[in-house]
Formats: sequence, structure tokens, C-alpha cells
Amino acid sequence: MRHTIDEAASLVGRTRRSLYRAMAEGRLSYGLQPDGRRYIDTAELLRVYGPFESPSHGVTLEMSHGVTVPGDLGDVIAKAVAEALEPLRKEIEQLREALLRIDHKPPPAKAVPAADRPAPQSFADLLEGLGD
Repeated sequence: MRHTIDEAASLVGRTRRSLYRAMAEGRLSYGLQPDGRRYIDTAELLRVYGPFESPSHGVTLEMSHGVTVPGDLGDVIAKAVAEALEPLRKEIEQLREALLRIDHKPPPAKAVPAADRPAPQSFADLLEGLGD
């Protein structure tokens, strides 16, 4: 399986910077996606870093600049994004319903066959008949 740098860092309990350093030093091999972004295979992560820690251990990452990031930060961010998107989803649904009401066109009135119409008596009657 392929992992982005962020995913790989989370799996092995390291920072992105340490993974980039390992790649630059040739200790960790990687591939390139068509858009030029790097990916790392699971087997390569296991080879270099060994078995992954269980995420239930509450892994805390120590960043190189001294900031501590809790392992559940991704869950917190995902929850915040979901809560922020909910009003937008509701608004989109309301707009879809409004669009359906706007686009609704009643069925056309039944046309009266020409044989059942009275013959026009004047040019004005003829024009009036064309409007139907």
C-alpha cells in the first residue's frame, strides 16, 4: 500500500522532516506519483522503522521546533471539519430543492384539435389562434 508523507509519518511515529531526511540520506526509498508528490510503500516503512505502534497508545509526536502534537490531532481536525461542513451541506440541499422548484414547469395545456376550433372570421382571430 502507498502512503503520503503525512500518513507515513503518522504510522511510524516520526515527523515529516525526519522522513524527508531519511529519504535524502538514501535510508528510505520512495516513489513519485504522476503529479510529482512522493509516496512510500508500507513494506519500505516496515523495513526501515519496524512494526508500527498501535494507534491506541496515544502517540505524541515531538516536533523539531519543540511543539508537541497529540496523536489524536487528526481526529480532532476531522471532527472540526465535519462540524464546519454540516451547515454548508444543509444549505446545498436547500438550494437544490429551490432549484427544483424553479425548474418545475407545469405540463402544457391540452391543445384543441384544429378541427374542433371555429374558423377564424378575421385576421385578428387568426393571430389570436396562433397564440394558443
